[in-house]
Amino acid sequence: MADYKTLIQLETEAFCILTGLDPSQSPATEDLETIEEYVEPLLSQLSIDVVTIPDSNEIPVEYFLPLARLLANVTAPRYGQAFNEDARLRDEAMLRKLAAARPTSEPLQSEYF
Repeated sequence: MADYKTLIQLETEAFCILTGLDPSQSPATEDLETIEEYVEPLLSQLSIDVVTIPDSNEIPVEYFLPLARLLANVTAPRYGQAFNEDARLRDEAMLRKLAAARPTSEPLQSEYF
């Protein structure tokens, strides 16, 4: 199983979430281009205090769904739907939680002077 998802997969998933398109169908190229316009600004915004994704073609799988929902939410006004602030907060909180350092349960080595 792949550890990363690609930009095309992210755009397609966001479009399917936004429009209810069956995942077995392919979105139109124009729709993917419209959604792609929002990817870099969204990733830049998220890198300030949520999570940093250095390569949009290597999206860690654990970030994929909240990121796709955020992308769909941001592009919703272009498709005649309302932006949902509660959904944004929920998905950003999930990304913060996923990016948080996890305890290793290893003893901490200290130096004595």
